[in-house]
Amino acid sequence: MLTMRFAALVAATLTSTMALAQTPPRDPAKEELRAQISAALTAVLGDSSRTVVERLSQVKPDGAISRSFDAGKVSSALFGRLPRRLAPDCQTTLTPAKEADTGQCVIDSGDRDSETGAYTALAFSKNVGIGQIEFVRRAAFDPKSEILPIPVRLSDAEAYARALQFLELVGVPKSEIPELPQGVPPPVRSLVVGTVNEKGEPGEPIAIQKVVSVPRAFSVPKLLSDPRTGRTLDHVLAPGGALVAMGDGSVYPSIQFASIEGWSDAQMDPKLDPRLAKSTAALAEEITDDLHAEGVRKVGTLSVLIVFRRAYPNPDDPNPPLCPVCGLLLPAVQVIVSQLGADRTETSEQAFAAPGVVREYDLVDRTEQERAPR
Repeated sequence: MLTMRFAALVAATLTSTMALAQTPPRDPAKEELRAQISAALTAVLGDSSRTVVERLSQVKPDGAISRSFDAGKVSSALFGRLPRRLAPDCQTTLTPAKEADTGQCVIDSGDRDSETGAYTALAFSKNVGIGQIEFVRRAAFDPKSEILPIPVRLSDAEAYARALQFLELVGVPKSEIPELPQGVPPPVRSLVVGTVNEKGEPGEPIAIQKVVSVPRAFSVPKLLSDPRTGRTLDHVLAPGGALVAMGDGSVYPSIQFASIEGWSDAQMDPKLDPRLAKSTAALAEEITDDLHAEGVRKVGTLSVLIVFRRAYPNPDDPNPPLCPVCGLLLPAVQVIVSQLGADRTETSEQAFAAPGVVREYDLVDRTEQERAPR
């Protein structure tokens, strides 16, 4: 009997020891990270993301680049009377394997390889619903000339208005460009070049271009409100953006560079179900695990934004979206973490600084059938 009791005691002790060995020790840094992420998410979402998801699911896109872009109209406005060349493969939108061609069509004029000659080019997705459009205008110049460039005289407001005209020309839906809040200056910067005098001393810098940055966003009335400040968030950021640079002159000839990146046809996920919205606690756990695995150990600054994330549709979906290569829009949060904070940090070969991390996380759980391909 004593032997049996001793054996039972030994077994119980071993079981307890093994359980303790299998329980990972608490990581104070990870627990602190979890607490900060949880607090930031709760301030935005409350206890669950369902309310936000329900409001985002009501977005009904009413425009698309694929329906509004007219290559002939755009090239006529941008090239004027310049002779144009159309790349021979521009007429094909499918690959030899009969899949959507994600390459670009190029229309150009002038000698691209010349270092001093004028050159103009327009490039856009063969399946333009992908939302990639680029334009560049390079004037001829004399590298031996000592004449200083003429400063641009456009005001920021005029530059912003011209950028919006250009975006309308190429088919960017007006409803996907957020309106500027009253009193907020337009997102315009001046491209400045430095000068030196005959003695090699620095002269007055010259602004040669106005550069306009336009984000993409959808209107979602009363998406979020802050009772402390009374401010209301009524736009949600979406994939895509535009950069337009211009000088003086009439509207379209003044455009010298433009890049529209990822402004694909807006297609909402038809399988979006607000009942599958994640709780704030589950979302905080997911984000903490991911950022900790990425090497984040402390938080200097932390931002949480409500966004639409671009995801690819299920290739086996019996009812695929109209543009399978354009992607679907899914409600998500964008988390931006800087481990350094806002203060200046000196680095050297002996003292390294970790870079910031930007991640997006879905607000809605996927079903088991969706998870693998999406």
